[in-house]
Amino acid sequence: MSRVAIVVQRWHPDIAGGSEALAWHYAQLLRRRGEVDLLTSCALDYRSWDNALPGGEDYRDGVRVLRFASAWPRGSWFNELHRRLLQAHAREIEREHGTELSWRAPLAEQFVRAQGPWCPGLLDYLAQHGDSYDAVLFCTYLYPTTYFGIDCVPAHKRVLVPTLHDEPPAYLPIYAQAAHRVPRIIWLTEAERRLGARLWGLDRGTVVGMAVDVPQSAPAVRARPYFLYCGRIDESKGCRELVATFRHWRSTRRDAVDLVLTGANHLDLRDGDGVHYLGFVDSDEKYALMAGASAFVMPSRWESFSIVTLEALAQGTPVIVNAQCDVLADHMTASTAGWSYQGNEELQRCMDAALALDTNQRASLADSGRRYVASRYAQARVLPRLLDCVAQS
Repeated sequence: MSRVAIVVQRWHPDIAGGSEALAWHYAQLLRRRGEVDLLTSCALDYRSWDNALPGGEDYRDGVRVLRFASAWPRGSWFNELHRRLLQAHAREIEREHGTELSWRAPLAEQFVRAQGPWCPGLLDYLAQHGDSYDAVLFCTYLYPTTYFGIDCVPAHKRVLVPTLHDEPPAYLPIYAQAAHRVPRIIWLTEAERRLGARLWGLDRGTVVGMAVDVPQSAPAVRARPYFLYCGRIDESKGCRELVATFRHWRSTRRDAVDLVLTGANHLDLRDGDGVHYLGFVDSDEKYALMAGASAFVMPSRWESFSIVTLEALAQGTPVIVNAQCDVLADHMTASTAGWSYQGNEELQRCMDAALALDTNQRASLADSGRRYVASRYAQARVLPRLLDCVAQS
């Protein structure tokens, strides 16, 4: 392996988590064995795809970053198509039909284009230069940078990292068809691979994961015990329900407990009733907050890996996760370092359980969590799997 490209819908050092962090992580691992180019849009905001950054070439930590402008922002046509998609998905669930939505390819591809970022320059670059790479990795299945990008490079050079979630767009047949045109698939977890088999009929691919090597931090000291959430704060991550459930639960208690949230605030949260929004924090502060939390809470239903959940486990922090997400539920089953919940009442009982831990119980959970992360997601384990997948493309 000497030259690799990684395609991702957006990237900037200030974007935390998600496929963006995964793409950069793989870029940093692979650059040890050769040249790595990261191809992306000029956008920072995934909701608009406005061209916030200059196009062209940049270098970051040994990686060449190539940015391409989006031809248009996300607009009302996408909102209408998304509304229709959600309605169609709800009808299929109600009828208990199979794992596909009956959208024909032209309409489904309109959805992909309208969703953005639509970067003609990126696709042209892949068509002209794709053959010069030994492999081209496409991070996350959802966006046009991947869906249309994969057909711009020779088939034997394609590597797909789907970061697949059980979400309505994943049921569009065009995504399954695109995945079948890629010879090498990288899954992040066994649960994601099972989902790929169920939704897309894919019975191949390698579980590589992502390295989670984080230093042990001294616990943050706050005035009251607190639960912690880190990441994008929006509806799709379950944050609105988390905040509402926490406020109701806290109102029934005598002792004061806080909920601390960090990350991009798309719900316009305000402090109050024990809820504290800290905005963006650096890695050191994030790890300290994790180490000091009574528990880390991940309320999302749609995760393919959840970096922050594993980072919290690596800090020895008990974790509470939404059991409707198979990936998160698997993490808890395998690590035995926390709780899975279904519904608001179970979430409240999990918070009670976290606060009731004595010193020995907490130490036992901490040891289980750290061992789970070290045994599966240490860099020494992830890197050989990644290199093997890329080399075989």
